[in-house]
Amino acid sequence: MATLSVIVAFTACNSGEQKKAADHNSSTNIVSEQMANEHSEKAETVMHVGHKGLAENFAHTNIAILETKANINEASTNEFEEVINAYLQIKDALVNDNETKTDEAITIMAGKLKEVSEEKLLGEGLATWQNHQILYEAKLKEMKHIKGIENKRSYFSHISEIMYCTIKSFGLKEGDLYAVYCPMAFNNKGAYWISDSKMIQNPYMGSKMPACGTIEEAL
Repeated sequence: MATLSVIVAFTACNSGEQKKAADHNSSTNIVSEQMANEHSEKAETVMHVGHKGLAENFAHTNIAILETKANINEASTNEFEEVINAYLQIKDALVNDNETKTDEAITIMAGKLKEVSEEKLLGEGLATWQNHQILYEAKLKEMKHIKGIENKRSYFSHISEIMYCTIKSFGLKEGDLYAVYCPMAFNNKGAYWISDSKMIQNPYMGSKMPACGTIEEAL
């Protein structure tokens, strides 16, 4: 599991900006809401999950996250990491204010989600992934449909929170990813994203303030 550390701060953000709400009691358990949608063949599951650390500050509380990472084999790890790579392509396209590339990367990520084999997952790992997959697919569909780069950024913030929970629940790409926070995103409401570099490249501010952000956790 990654350890929390605030290691990079950039002057592009106002020095007086405050981080999101302080950590809640780490023993708090949250019941994840099971979404009903077109994936009716998936069994509905109610999971008690411990939203700890950064996840306690997320805008969305319906994302399952395991306190102890699920054991998965190499094949599943590779499938999950292809999903992460596609997510990073969306992030890069938003950094560059490129709506066409964003839509292309959304399509790629949607395809990679379908390639994750549920037969290789068991127990809480399977239920957690089903929760994540449903959320990913819904938000990617909406993000692809809506027009305008700024509108797409709003959906990316939700996808980023799901991605954090996927990475933590399955122990993916350990040591190679960072959870980054921009307090100025969405009119100072703030938002997180996942980066594969310590260099801040903000997908919410794009060319307006590309270096605004703080690394909140090394994953």
